[in-house]
Amino acid sequence: MFAIEAGILVLAARSVTIVVAESVAPGSDPTGMVWERHGDWHLNGSSDTLRLGEAVPPGGLITAGAEGSNHSMIILLPDGQRLLCECFEAKTCSQGFRVPAITPPPKPVVWDMFVAVRNVLLLRPKAEETAFPIPVGRAEMAGHFEMVAPVTPQGEISISPALRVLPPGQYSLSVMTEGQQPAASAIPAVQPLDWNSRQPVAQVRVGGVGLYHIRVSDQAYTPRIEIEVLATSLASYPAEAAELKQTRETILNWRHTQEGWPLHPFLRVYLESRANALFR
Repeated sequence: MFAIEAGILVLAARSVTIVVAESVAPGSDPTGMVWERHGDWHLNGSSDTLRLGEAVPPGGLITAGAEGSNHSMIILLPDGQRLLCECFEAKTCSQGFRVPAITPPPKPVVWDMFVAVRNVLLLRPKAEETAFPIPVGRAEMAGHFEMVAPVTPQGEISISPALRVLPPGQYSLSVMTEGQQPAASAIPAVQPLDWNSRQPVAQVRVGGVGLYHIRVSDQAYTPRIEIEVLATSLASYPAEAAELKQTRETILNWRHTQEGWPLHPFLRVYLESRANALFR
């Protein structure tokens, strides 16, 4: 069971949508969450359609609707398990999939992180099927990196840790704000980058603290690296960098015993949850 922690009111023309985020209540049992879904899925016979971030308890029966011929869903559990539910015919979809037990129970720090990520996904539009749009074409081949960086008094950050595998050369950077950051007009649309792995820093103008997505493209305009960066104050940087490192190591350690979580997409949502905690 979960206790209500916060309600967010989203206003649109002639409509009101209330999205309620969750926090684990003391003494309650941990649950999994819907990470990705395609088609209509239901929990324990309910007529309600499961959405991203929704809680799914161990032992719960997940079934797919009769409409459509291809249903798939990914459920993440806070012990590192990744459950793929997939069916292609009405009989199999109606039989459903049983959510496994969570063993061992997650440590408090892991559970808090898991709930924070779940709350971010719950704020996605109800019809969303994935946490982020899936890249296509040349963007599909780009590398991914997630990081925390302190903002200088001049409104710049260094992204050199994300560029270590990039060959020396001339590149361009595009900076996209995500969430409650300074106006994009304060940030140059494209910034040049003359990269050499021997240089200690690679400065990028972001304007201030916040969550940013930075795309590094080569001279042929091919995306080479996609960087998700939480730009923090100098005082907040050590703790945030340590927590990101711990989260990354936890996911990588799980991969030694099971298929595990999708590393880069999960860390991207994790950084979004930290931005929500710091800047909203």
